[in-house]
Amino acid sequence: MSFAPAPWPRRLRSQEWFGGDSRDNIYHRSWMKNQGFPADLFDGRPVIGILNTWSELTPCNAHLHDLAQRVKHGIFEAGGFPVEVPVFSAAESSFRPSAMMFRNLAAMAVEEAIRGQPMDGCVLMVGCDKTTPSLLMGAASVDLPAIVVTGGPMLNGWFRGERVGSGTALWQMSEDIKAGRMSRADFLEAETAMSRSPGSCNTMGTASTMASMAEALGMALSGNAAIPAVDSRRRMMAQLTGRRIVQMVKDDLKPSDVLTRAAFENAIRCNGAIGGSTNAVIHLLALAGRVGLDLTLDDWDRLGRDVPTIVNLMPSGKYLMEEFFYAGGLPVVLKRLGEAGLLNRDALTVSGQTA
Repeated sequence: MSFAPAPWPRRLRSQEWFGGDSRDNIYHRSWMKNQGFPADLFDGRPVIGILNTWSELTPCNAHLHDLAQRVKHGIFEAGGFPVEVPVFSAAESSFRPSAMMFRNLAAMAVEEAIRGQPMDGCVLMVGCDKTTPSLLMGAASVDLPAIVVTGGPMLNGWFRGERVGSGTALWQMSEDIKAGRMSRADFLEAETAMSRSPGSCNTMGTASTMASMAEALGMALSGNAAIPAVDSRRRMMAQLTGRRIVQMVKDDLKPSDVLTRAAFENAIRCNGAIGGSTNAVIHLLALAGRVGLDLTLDDWDRLGRDVPTIVNLMPSGKYLMEEFFYAGGLPVVLKRLGEAGLLNRDALTVSGQTA
């Protein structure tokens, strides 16, 4: 897909708030300056909203405030003005009765947070299951330049020489307790081995699946999905993402340019190859609706039926996300799909390049 960058320099959306000497311009700037922002930050450079789902009640995302500082570094390096904005964080492990009930509410809240405030582009900081689709849905509806950076999966869990997968092992151990194959004391001891670091589930559950979907759709930089949360390369990815969004604003590269039918076809086939969560079906159909694409269950069946699963990860396989990263992560999967003629190579990505 060919993309023609917009001319630069030009007047950006944020200048409706900050550019000029009217009463309202002075009102908006003066309040922002109470945080110590220098006057030249309001000179027309891209204002980038870092939409952060950080919350201590969303354990998957509890490290995102720290990661956002790396995004800020990248934005400043590229000549932008970063502003961190907290947004609705639907936590899978704590929201009752189900985080799924709050996905659409979160998407609406994110949409209005972007639409109603002086942003020229957005970095979507996500991780936990519903945070990724909700931010993508909200950003797609507004259609300002946007890019995803995920928090990354936690490190492998280990208990007595065996891998402990988030959720997967818990359900297995619970059944072992009922069957008398495991003592309650061992069960409680195993708890300390389940979540060894910050990050989202280390299995190919919904969080890792949606991180992979964001990358397969072209909404994240290549390699983003699988980098462990505590790996230094996760911070580097955040910083590179901050740099990239500034150029995306200058080019006016928007979600509508990336989220094409070809991109969704790539994501569906990728989901089959990684053995991804069935929740991806629900979320991608909703995201497609936000960009006006008629994506159906029949499309999923047609595109995914004959795609072999080539990633051996829990809950359906043996290994965990840390090992997936060491094996090359999603870029290797996309390469294999391309070699098999199952990838739309002309699909545009947020990098400005094709898949």
